[in-house]
Amino acid sequence: MSAAGRASASNEATFTIENEDHTLGNALRYVLNANPVVSLCGYSVPHPMERKVNVRVQTTGANGATAQGAMRDALLDVISVCDHVHETYERAETEFSKKGKK
Repeated sequence: MSAAGRASASNEATFTIENEDHTLGNALRYVLNANPVVSLCGYSVPHPMERKVNVRVQTTGANGATAQGAMRDALLDVISVCDHVHETYERAETEFSKKGKK
Protein backbone atom coordinates (compact mmCIF):
# COMPACT_ATOMS: atom_id res chain seq x y z
CA MET A 1 0.00 0.00 0.00
CA SER A 2 1.29 3.43 -0.84
CA ALA A 3 0.02 6.81 0.26
CA ALA A 4 0.19 10.18 -1.43
CA GLY A 5 -0.85 13.44 0.14
CA ARG A 6 0.18 17.01 0.68
CA ALA A 7 3.04 17.31 3.14
CA SER A 8 1.37 20.33 4.74
CA ALA A 9 -1.89 18.48 5.38
CA SER A 10 -1.63 15.15 7.19
CA ASN A 11 -5.41 15.07 7.42
CA GLU A 12 -5.77 14.12 3.75
CA ALA A 13 -4.24 11.37 1.64
CA THR A 14 -4.89 9.02 -1.24
CA PHE A 15 -3.93 5.42 -0.59
CA THR A 16 -3.21 3.03 -3.45
CA ILE A 17 -3.77 -0.63 -2.61
CA GLU A 18 -2.33 -3.07 -5.14
CA ASN A 19 -3.90 -6.44 -6.02
CA GLU A 20 -7.34 -5.49 -4.70
CA ASP A 21 -10.67 -4.52 -6.24
CA HIS A 22 -14.14 -3.19 -5.38
CA THR A 23 -14.58 -5.75 -2.58
CA LEU A 24 -11.99 -4.18 -0.29
CA GLY A 25 -12.51 -0.66 -1.65
CA ASN A 26 -16.21 -0.61 -0.82
CA ALA A 27 -15.68 -2.20 2.61
CA LEU A 28 -13.07 0.44 3.49
CA ARG A 29 -15.28 3.24 2.18
CA TYR A 30 -18.15 2.04 4.37
CA VAL A 31 -16.04 1.75 7.53
CA LEU A 32 -14.24 5.05 6.92
CA ASN A 33 -17.50 6.94 6.38
CA ALA A 34 -18.80 5.56 9.70
CA ASN A 35 -15.86 7.21 11.48
CA PRO A 36 -16.95 10.63 12.85
CA VAL A 37 -13.52 12.21 12.23
CA VAL A 38 -13.63 11.37 8.51
CA SER A 39 -15.11 14.24 6.53
CA LEU A 40 -14.60 12.76 3.05
CA CYS A 41 -13.91 9.28 1.78
CA GLY A 42 -14.25 7.64 -1.57
CA TYR A 43 -12.56 5.00 -3.68
CA SER A 44 -12.00 4.28 -7.33
CA VAL A 45 -10.66 1.48 -9.46
CA PRO A 46 -8.68 3.25 -12.20
CA HIS A 47 -9.33 0.57 -14.84
CA PRO A 48 -11.14 -2.79 -14.74
CA MET A 49 -8.02 -4.59 -15.97
CA GLU A 50 -5.84 -3.03 -13.26
CA ARG A 51 -5.96 -4.72 -9.87
CA LYS A 52 -5.57 -1.50 -7.93
CA VAL A 53 -7.83 0.57 -5.67
CA ASN A 54 -7.34 4.24 -4.84
CA VAL A 55 -8.91 5.29 -1.53
CA ARG A 56 -9.15 9.02 -0.78
CA VAL A 57 -9.46 9.99 2.90
CA GLN A 58 -9.85 13.42 4.44
CA THR A 59 -10.35 13.93 8.16
CA THR A 60 -11.61 16.88 10.15
CA GLY A 61 -8.30 17.04 11.98
CA ALA A 62 -10.19 17.03 15.30
CA ASN A 63 -8.11 15.71 18.19
CA GLY A 64 -5.13 15.31 15.84
CA ALA A 65 -6.92 12.83 13.57
CA THR A 66 -4.84 11.99 10.50
CA ALA A 67 -5.75 10.26 7.27
CA GLN A 68 -3.22 7.51 7.99
CA GLY A 69 -4.66 6.94 11.44
CA ALA A 70 -8.20 6.76 10.05
CA MET A 71 -7.08 4.28 7.36
CA ARG A 72 -5.26 2.12 9.94
CA ASP A 73 -8.37 2.05 12.15
CA ALA A 74 -10.57 1.18 9.16
CA LEU A 75 -8.28 -1.67 8.09
CA LEU A 76 -8.31 -3.09 11.62
CA ASP A 77 -12.12 -2.84 11.69
CA VAL A 78 -12.41 -4.68 8.37
CA ILE A 79 -10.11 -7.41 9.71
CA SER A 80 -12.30 -7.72 12.82
CA VAL A 81 -15.45 -8.03 10.70
CA CYS A 82 -13.83 -10.72 8.54
CA ASP A 83 -12.70 -12.64 11.62
CA HIS A 84 -16.22 -12.48 13.08
CA VAL A 85 -17.79 -13.72 9.83
CA HIS A 86 -15.26 -16.56 9.63
CA GLU A 87 -15.84 -17.65 13.24
CA THR A 88 -19.63 -17.46 12.85
CA TYR A 89 -19.49 -19.53 9.66
CA GLU A 90 -17.23 -22.16 11.23
CA ARG A 91 -19.57 -22.46 14.24
CA ALA A 92 -22.65 -22.79 12.02
CA GLU A 93 -20.94 -25.37 9.81
CA THR A 94 -19.97 -27.45 12.86
CA GLU A 95 -23.51 -27.33 14.24
CA PHE A 96 -24.93 -28.30 10.85
CA SER A 97 -22.54 -31.25 10.58
CA LYS A 98 -23.53 -32.47 14.06
CA LYS A 99 -27.23 -32.35 13.16
CA GLY A 100 -26.62 -34.32 9.97
CA LYS A 101 -24.90 -37.17 11.87
CA LYS A 102 -27.82 -37.76 14.24
